[in-house]
Amino acid sequence: MPDQGELAIIYGGPSAEHEVSCVSARRIAKTALEGGWVVRPLGLTHDRRWVDTHRVLADLHDVESLPSPDVLLSEDPGSEVAHLDEALPPNPVVFPVLHGPFGEDGVIQGHLEALQVPYVGAGVLSSAVCMDKGIAKSVLHDHGLPVAAWRVVQRSSWSAEIMEEALDALGLPLFVKPANLGSSIGVVKVSDAASFGDAVLSAFEFDDHVIIEEFVRGRELELALMGNEDVTVTKAGEILASREFYDYDDKYVLGTAETIAPTDLTDAQLAHAQRVATAAYRALRVEGLARVDLFLQDDDEIKVNEVNTMPGFTPISMFPMLWEAEGVSFPHVVDELVGLARSRHTRRRLLRTHRLP
Repeated sequence: MPDQGELAIIYGGPSAEHEVSCVSARRIAKTALEGGWVVRPLGLTHDRRWVDTHRVLADLHDVESLPSPDVLLSEDPGSEVAHLDEALPPNPVVFPVLHGPFGEDGVIQGHLEALQVPYVGAGVLSSAVCMDKGIAKSVLHDHGLPVAAWRVVQRSSWSAEIMEEALDALGLPLFVKPANLGSSIGVVKVSDAASFGDAVLSAFEFDDHVIIEEFVRGRELELALMGNEDVTVTKAGEILASREFYDYDDKYVLGTAETIAPTDLTDAQLAHAQRVATAAYRALRVEGLARVDLFLQDDDEIKVNEVNTMPGFTPISMFPMLWEAEGVSFPHVVDELVGLARSRHTRRRLLRTHRLP
């Protein structure tokens, strides 16, 4: 039985991953309720208004996704809450299941730090660094970890000369990605020079900074990690995309991609993948949880693709799937994540007061 307290689940948010968050939040809320938690769902609309969404708990068994906070607010304008601290219950632990900007980039984490409440997932710095693909690559590279070759371009300085330099350095095909977004939103695989410029301009619709990245041929592996000072890592899962690459439609719309958890690796391949994933987790100062995405090349070399500090918890999401394959049930995962949140909160409070044992 969980410790005394309430679990506040924040979902929705202003990012393009709003709908994914609603699906993830439904699964967490249902699991937490069945596990004995008192659950307080709090919605955040696309335009960043807080909504008391407690009424969604009555229909959890009949839906696959929590209703969008935007819809709930339009139905009941009186459900709006002026400030987050007014909506939080006493003695809460917050599960900010917000994917993408505002949820994974340190913004909500900074807000919760200011309110001095424990929350699930990485802290402010780690969240911000992992969210920005260019900064994260620089940190991983500086720690000696292998990453795909890349360039970062800014909206204000994008030019034909920079485009030519990137093509010469990275070759074709290559990937164009918004620097701060997830779920493969805005990602384009560029196979010819003629479509390169349009792909970058399209990515600029989502972000002021865009990543141009070399194409890495290899198997797409994902590993799930949990922990603060001590980190536990699962076996590797594998994504078999049904399209050019594992894009948003392949993940959430078509349902045609195949996920294997765990996948078939040799002992040496698995040990190597786990070492690299754990090293990336530590290099980026992640705490709580992450899903680390890797490429396994034909020569058994590994490159880090990205580190996701608030992975999806949908029925097709790899993070819970990998833990279940390890014999760790989703209810146990939720309890473990809340315990890690409380442990970190206590440790940091003692550090601030210079009373760490």
